[in-house]
Amino acid sequence: MDSQLGIGSAHAYAGILAGSLSRDFADSTILTDHTHEMGQIKFALSGIMVVSSTEGHWVVPPTRALWLAPNVRHRVRMLGKVRLRSVFVNPAFSHGLPEQSCLLPVSPLFREVIAAVASASFSAMPSRRIKLLMNLLLEEVNQQSALPLHLPTPRDHRLATICMHIQEHLDDMKTLKEWSKDLGYDQRTLHRLFIHELGMSFGQWRQQAKLLAALEWLAEGRQVLGVALDLGYQTQSAFTAMFRRNLGITPSDFLKSI
Repeated sequence: MDSQLGIGSAHAYAGILAGSLSRDFADSTILTDHTHEMGQIKFALSGIMVVSSTEGHWVVPPTRALWLAPNVRHRVRMLGKVRLRSVFVNPAFSHGLPEQSCLLPVSPLFREVIAAVASASFSAMPSRRIKLLMNLLLEEVNQQSALPLHLPTPRDHRLATICMHIQEHLDDMKTLKEWSKDLGYDQRTLHRLFIHELGMSFGQWRQQAKLLAALEWLAEGRQVLGVALDLGYQTQSAFTAMFRRNLGITPSDFLKSI
């Protein structure tokens, strides 16, 4: 429910902006399953949000923002002190926002504008300044491309079996060919299922699972070498190369950002 976060959901929409939230959360705080009828742009000035939803799983560091489409049921777990800044978007004014929930890059401009909008006191008639800032925020969002830090949830029972095993045994390097033999299905059939249902190959999904786990583990204070070995990498340098290839920064740079 919107009221869980202290958002006034009963008031009339005021143009594009339908509400805002500026709140700090302690480490390990959990916001249990809830939905919003509005779209939501979630951003943490510090700390990390782990967001699980009916559409998948995201780990959201301060270098990223999360667009949650309207009516997506989700829960949030905080890692570290999370300074959450969110704005809620009237669904009637989508302005080209993505139809599906996704992560977005955060520019310095985006960071300052969302902090200003989220911290403003909400009223039925926002000031001209807030309206201008909200339009600028949406323009900034629309200029960015969605980032592949998303782990979609499988529905097919064959994929669910594989994906659950991967998440529980992230150091297991079993190939799709080996899975096809174990499950008694053609390898090409499983490959097509991954592409059709999850939008990525088996190898890409497994790498995403490893990357998201790495973000959580690093944020929890685990050592880089230990994380690398627990994910099945033979060396820390191999893990660092994968991390940098996907996020554009090294694990140590990521730790500095949170």
